Amino acid sequence: MFWKENLQLIMNFEDFDQAYEWFTPRHDPMPFPKMTKAQLRNAVKLFKEDQGPRITYVAEYLDSTSGKDFPTLGDLEQLLRLGRKSMDRTGPEFDDISGTFFSLANDFAFCLCAFLQKYRDDVDWVASKTSKKSGAYNRPLIARPNYETSKGYIDGLQFFLGSIRSSVRREETVDDVMDELKFAIKRNFDIDLS
Repeated sequence: MFWKENLQLIMNFEDFDQAYEWFTPRHDPMPFPKMTKAQLRNAVKLFKEDQGPRITYVAEYLDSTSGKDFPTLGDLEQLLRLGRKSMDRTGPEFDDISGTFFSLANDFAFCLCAFLQKYRDDVDWVASKTSKKSGAYNRPLIARPNYETSKGYIDGLQFFLGSIRSSVRREETVDDVMDELKFAIKRNFDIDLS
């Protein structure tokens, strides 16, 4: 049975949402592009510190059966499904995105980084050094060493936020988002999950 029938279709999402403890970033409360390089490096340092404890919490709230293999591709998919359920509550206007949705984005990014680290020990959180023209400018990235402006990294937060939003707009499914994720992982990290 797939994840206890998709956590009983996302455990009645309202019950999940009430029990869910939001992740609160410890970095300066400002948009990443407005941060100084020192502030961004500090945010990345804090993400690295927070990743382990938060992943332990995520495994518990997903009631994951992955054990020591957590997070798996199925765990990442479950986080995307929860994000989609959270987004579906706000409707197509996207003007009332919840703290739950943004917290799930952080949880997804932490789990994505840990997932990639199982395949490549050279992957880690980095402070972006892409150009100002890049959408990833001055943001925390999950990257391999010597990444380039256009490949070798994934912005885990933006992937979650952007993919879920566009899947709602384009009436796509989480399966479509998973295909995008697998493609991005193959392109950027040479990890074939097909």
